[in-house]
Amino acid sequence: MKEITYAEARALASPVFIDVRAPVEFVQDHIPGAINIPLFDDLERAEVGTIYRRIGSDEAILRGSEIAGGKLGEIVARIRRLPSDNLVINCFRGGMRSSTLAAILDSLAIKNIYKLEGGYKEYRRHVGAALAAHRFSQPVYVVQGLTGTGKTAVVRALEHAIDLEELAGHRSSVFGAMGMVPHSQKRFESLLLAKLESMRDAPYIVFEGEARKIGDLFVPDCVVRAIAAAPTIMLVADIERRIDIILEEYEAHIDPAAVSAIVRSLEGRIGKKTAAELLDALDGGRYREFVRVLLERYYDARYAHSFAGCDIIAEVENADTAAACRAIERIIAERPGRM
Repeated sequence: MKEITYAEARALASPVFIDVRAPVEFVQDHIPGAINIPLFDDLERAEVGTIYRRIGSDEAILRGSEIAGGKLGEIVARIRRLPSDNLVINCFRGGMRSSTLAAILDSLAIKNIYKLEGGYKEYRRHVGAALAAHRFSQPVYVVQGLTGTGKTAVVRALEHAIDLEELAGHRSSVFGAMGMVPHSQKRFESLLLAKLESMRDAPYIVFEGEARKIGDLFVPDCVVRAIAAAPTIMLVADIERRIDIILEEYEAHIDPAAVSAIVRSLEGRIGKKTAAELLDALDGGRYREFVRVLLERYYDARYAHSFAGCDIIAEVENADTAAACRAIERIIAERPGRM
């Protein structure tokens, strides 16, 4: 069995990372492209952990071996079917779970088997160091605008853009988690680094204007600095278009109880009268009225001042997403010294 670092693993020809952690660990974050082939399911992991804490390591190892032993045939058969000849096994710290499986596979001469030194924690060290050291080699632009002007849809449609909200699983507003599955901080960082690495040769990169936090997640400093210093393209749209955009994105996910709770939490900012109007519109299913009041009395007043420090190089009317994208691409292409 060969033990290698994450950097060495990435240098292999078409490596496949096999993550043997439990599903609950894997879903929180994992190496990009990794396959989850767990030795323990979530309940079994909890059982072994409880035995370790209450009785001791020997008993936990014995129980873990019993559980994993019953699955080895299925695991080996699944691994045999993988197309790559270079398989890298990892658990959390590069300990017993990955060592056990890697040793068994190596003894069976199944492909080229490697164990990831330091496991997932080694990969996390790589992510942290890479994001801390990242410097953009190409120009960065920001698409900014009031709530509902369609910034996210435009960014998603642009070829050379990174949608931070999609990577975070959150729309970066008090209603931002509706219809989305928020990611962990670690998962957000993994997805962001993978996206940055995939775009190293892009002629430029466009971000939506974001603050330091998206929901509960912190945007890494390298991106915060790039957004703060980037030229801004301001997206504008009339109020009816903005209401249409918001309803198109949110209406299918409206949970009246959850929305009511959010409105009540905003009462100190918007006042009791406005909160009552919003709740009345929500209860009556008058969603256009609800969105209009929310935009005019909360979002517009709250966010318009944040554009004061932006280096605005152009304004684009978003009457149609595709047309707005073409206008933005043209503005960037014609900008002096872009390359």
